[in-house]
Amino acid sequence: MSPRGVATLTVCIVLAGVLSCAKARAEMVDRIVANVNGEIILYSELRQQIKVLEKNMPMLNVTDPAKKAKVEHDVLTQMIRQKLADMEAERLKVTVGSSEVDFRLQQILEQSHSTVAQLEVNLKANGQTLDKFRTQIKKDMERERLVERVCNSKVLISDKQVETYLSGERGEAASTSQKVHLGLIVLPVGDKYAKPEEAEKAGREILDKIKGGADFQSMAKQYSKGPAAQEGGDVGYLAGDEIAPFIAQGIRNLRKDQVSGLVQGPGGYYIIKLFDIDSKKISKTDSALREKVRKNLYEQEVNRKFEEWVHDLESKAFIHISL
Repeated sequence: MSPRGVATLTVCIVLAGVLSCAKARAEMVDRIVANVNGEIILYSELRQQIKVLEKNMPMLNVTDPAKKAKVEHDVLTQMIRQKLADMEAERLKVTVGSSEVDFRLQQILEQSHSTVAQLEVNLKANGQTLDKFRTQIKKDMERERLVERVCNSKVLISDKQVETYLSGERGEAASTSQKVHLGLIVLPVGDKYAKPEEAEKAGREILDKIKGGADFQSMAKQYSKGPAAQEGGDVGYLAGDEIAPFIAQGIRNLRKDQVSGLVQGPGGYYIIKLFDIDSKKISKTDSALREKVRKNLYEQEVNRKFEEWVHDLESKAFIHISL
């Protein structure tokens, strides 16, 4: 829900005879693409954000020059807003302690079925470190807290708004409870496991065997290093909020009994089978459903007010873009 991104500038003074010409040329490759109240955003940082998007959104096309320019503009706009929000969080002294970051990190690991060691290897493969990842978690949590501070107290969802939502088309979808029955083949990376490139190669070979007719559960028993491997990777029925985002993305277009492609997650590589989908209708008078709808409407309104608040910050800030 909250914006992401951190910018840092290292100014190198090149003294004659100290740095080689090759290194000097390398330093000149990067450039400033935005100045936000005196703080800058580098093109390398923009590209890093786009690389993350490309991994999370395989359909994102940045090969076409026009589309690439639009993606760069949109991502840079978001980075500028993130920086403004970070500045405001610092001004308002919105902070998050290290113990809170530890707790959030543990939640992430549990949700992705991975260990710290596996996460570190995966981060390294993406040019990140655990310290930087923790810093990102801290900033995300500070932004969440900032949203609560500047927006939450101004939002109230009435019973009439809940009724209107439930009586519309979106209410039909909301009143359908859905759980998915999943199987996982997990190929972790890390010191005790394979290198990222080895795990990826093994995953593609396993996927080829399954596409060729091999039984998914037999493959899971033989190759998976994840939960319920000896049960054929069967992790049972899971609700939407129990599924890690990268797994949810991997099964998005699957139908019953279909198998995903090779999915990269925080701890390694995954192959997912959708065994079954269990859908049930819920009465629109159900208290849990009404509370869920109220929460969703609340979050939508908070997001809208946050956007208004950020636009107000933009109007008062010094912003120079040189993309």
